[in-house]
Amino acid sequence: MQQLTEEVIGKTENPTEEQYVEGVPFDYKKVHSDLFYEQYIEHFTANPKKRLCYRFIKRIFDIVFSFLALVALSPVMLVVAIAIRLDSKGPVIFRQKRMGKGGKPFNCYKFRSMKTDAPHDCATSRLENPKQYQTRVGRFLRRFSLDELPQLWCVLIGTMSIIGYRPLCLTEEKCNRMRERLGVFSMRPGISGVAQVCGRDALYYKNKAVLDAEYVKQASFPMDLKLIFKTIAVVLKREGNSDDTAAKGTSVKAQAEAAEESVGR
Repeated sequence: MQQLTEEVIGKTENPTEEQYVEGVPFDYKKVHSDLFYEQYIEHFTANPKKRLCYRFIKRIFDIVFSFLALVALSPVMLVVAIAIRLDSKGPVIFRQKRMGKGGKPFNCYKFRSMKTDAPHDCATSRLENPKQYQTRVGRFLRRFSLDELPQLWCVLIGTMSIIGYRPLCLTEEKCNRMRERLGVFSMRPGISGVAQVCGRDALYYKNKAVLDAEYVKQASFPMDLKLIFKTIAVVLKREGNSDDTAAKGTSVKAQAEAAEESVGR
């Protein structure tokens, strides 16, 4: 996984002059120039192998893992559902359209952690002050990513996988468009993935798309197992939590996206 290393590469005095150099490890912590990303897309080649054996094993693992997890966690999920119902008005389950395999929208389920007046089709990381919309129970659920548990059902029915790329809202058009150009949608989205253990919501969307593309290209069952264990560590440490990064608002990601928006006006 040479492309997924954390090595710092080719920083120039003028970032707009930076160009992609094939074979040099990708630095996902840095915002690169637009030219760099365009050249990366031009040079990127998808894995030509169908990897039927891996895909079969992955799907069997998803079915078994999600079924056993749903059974084992059903008492916890029942307690969470009751707590949500008692804490605030609104449904227990939050449903949202997200981009999935083949670039087709699907219903993604979560435990509702936000108030009913929160923006529906907007990513939490895009909200100016997401905590104002969170319920008391929701804050606890989001702290340990317990709000994601209903997505085990999505895995069981085949719209998601345990490991993949994180499905985004349909309104996150820029990242979805870049993912499409890189062939990311050839696989199912996942509850977790490479981007989730390399910064989560703190990642610049173009870097997220690149990491997703590299995962789809290099995916293997040992890699998936490794990412599962890394995900557990990241969740417990609360690294890259969207609420924390949104509260800081001064990250490299925030500055880059703010600059893009100002140029687009």
